[in-house]
Amino acid sequence: MKLRILTEYFIAMLFLAYCSSHAQNKCYSEQLLDGSEPLIAMGQDTTGHWWAVTSPFSRRYSMIIDGKKGIDADSLNQPKFSPMGDRHAYTMLRNGIWSIHVDDSIITLGAGRPGILTFSRNGVFAYSVIDGQSEVLHILKDDQTVSHILQNRVGDVHLSFDAHNWGYVSKNATGFVVLLNEEDIGRYDQCIIAGFMVDNAMIHAGKQGELWRVFKNTEQLLSAPFLQHAQVNLMGTAFACSYGMGTRMSGYLYSPDFVQPLETSGYDRIDNIVVHPSEALMGLIASKSGTNYMVMNTAEYDAGIHIGMIRFTHDGKELYALGDSQQDPFMIVNGQKFVQKNSLDIQRPYAKAPETGTFAYATSSALMMQRMSDSFTFAGMMADYVSSPIFNHRLGAYQSLGIVNNRLFMMSCKP
Repeated sequence: MKLRILTEYFIAMLFLAYCSSHAQNKCYSEQLLDGSEPLIAMGQDTTGHWWAVTSPFSRRYSMIIDGKKGIDADSLNQPKFSPMGDRHAYTMLRNGIWSIHVDDSIITLGAGRPGILTFSRNGVFAYSVIDGQSEVLHILKDDQTVSHILQNRVGDVHLSFDAHNWGYVSKNATGFVVLLNEEDIGRYDQCIIAGFMVDNAMIHAGKQGELWRVFKNTEQLLSAPFLQHAQVNLMGTAFACSYGMGTRMSGYLYSPDFVQPLETSGYDRIDNIVVHPSEALMGLIASKSGTNYMVMNTAEYDAGIHIGMIRFTHDGKELYALGDSQQDPFMIVNGQKFVQKNSLDIQRPYAKAPETGTFAYATSSALMMQRMSDSFTFAGMMADYVSSPIFNHRLGAYQSLGIVNNRLFMMSCKP
């Protein structure tokens, strides 16, 4: 009997040791900053690049991007990365003069101050300079700078893929004007610029009176009394929105490849829409007669009593969200539910590596990777603070930034 107990104990210890070793092999960490300078701010872009602001001297700050430190300044703003992550830019104030740090170069603004910083989807950089009541846009393309005067700009400036076309919203005494290459293409009470398609045409929507209209440049695509969630996907191949007629809401998907736009059935409410990064495919969370649905184009899947934010994986292979039915959480992936045995917050951001059967989230002290088939969780080091995770597809790992006693770590888990 004693031999049997000892044997079972030995087997259990071996199993626990294997699980611990397996978790350690899956999750690991790397120190990025040693804490020798006070850490002021930090973050990680969706493309995988990390940044941090430290204070080497009293009231002086330095930007560090992927381990490379810039010059110190009196003030720094959070960096902006290009859509593909190959470029970055941020503004800084040094000795009373504003400048823009772009990749490895610095643009001095003289007496002006920075307005907007933006990149086209192909990585062309543009910025504006505000001097008194005037604002000038500068587009840096093919080693040349093209400048345009902006008139009472409201919101961002949008660039076409090749940066030959640009648009923004201007405010005047009677409402808003949508400008495309300095040409007035619409005057509205309210308006939205969704972005540029891959053919360099701009999608915008404007409301006049009681009606919203959606345009591709000046071609009308849609009209409805209510409109929201207007967006163009990453590669500019599709536009999606939700629109309302009376008390019913429908999803709308436009692509030049379609004979006619795709429209969903009517719902009581549409909470969220996402568009596939490269294909004409949309996902949405909608409610009808008290039931929540995950919808892929027009296919409906039950989404439980409560459902969180819907997302596509980076490559668009999986559409996913976390939901629950009477406190029973599940991950729904392309319409299929995977019930999880542990308590999960549906409002928390979740990252997902496609076709791995895993997802990741951050607690207040650790990066967690969870296997959907059996709810087994993997965790790495403990930290004082952990950022929301991403799936870094370039490295094939979930990642979060962690802070321990002013030291910065990259926390990773490989599916």
